[in-house]
Amino acid sequence: TVTTLVESKKAQLVVIAHDVDPIELVVFLPALCRKMGVPYCIVKGKARLGRLVHRKTCTSVAFTQTNPEDKAALAKLVEAIKTNYNDRYEEIRRHWGGNVLGPKSTARIAKLEKAKAKELATKLG
Repeated sequence: TVTTLVESKKAQLVVIAHDVDPIELVVFLPALCRKMGVPYCIVKGKARLGRLVHRKTCTSVAFTQTNPEDKAALAKLVEAIKTNYNDRYEEIRRHWGGNVLGPKSTARIAKLEKAKAKELATKLG
């Protein structure tokens, strides 16, 4: 399986589908790949990944061997994936959410600010 290939560092590249249900089947794979130093990427659609391996659907694929004529293309792909997924992990993790408050929180803060302004006006006035 993909997990044993990653743990034994035989996998050169791991491709994970984004729409796996239940998600617990693959949720640990990115962390495992980062820990073992294996490049990984997340692609759209398990059906698209299944087409790659001639099946209906597939949750994840690990590339272990390639033809000699395809090694350069795989190396180029692995380098691009490393820069976009593995090396940017900390940056992606830190920018989660965007610090945008919802309407309820915004209304509550505005109400508190208005009350503070009114209280300050009564003290001064």
